[in-house]
Amino acid sequence: MGKITVKVTPQEMEELKKLAEIVKNAKLPMSERRIAKSQYESIINYAKNCNRGFA
Repeated sequence: MGKITVKVTPQEMEELKKLAEIVKNAKLPMSERRIAKSQYESIINYAKNCNRGFA
């Protein structure tokens, strides 16, 4: 399955970057990283389901 590019707003992109850093940080507790991953996926799914189209 190929990659799909989703259009996100600049505010969403900033939030995604912050969440990605949390997910990558092995020093943080696993629970915190799981929450960040869930939030990251929620933003992506929201952007997919909005009628913004795909890039």
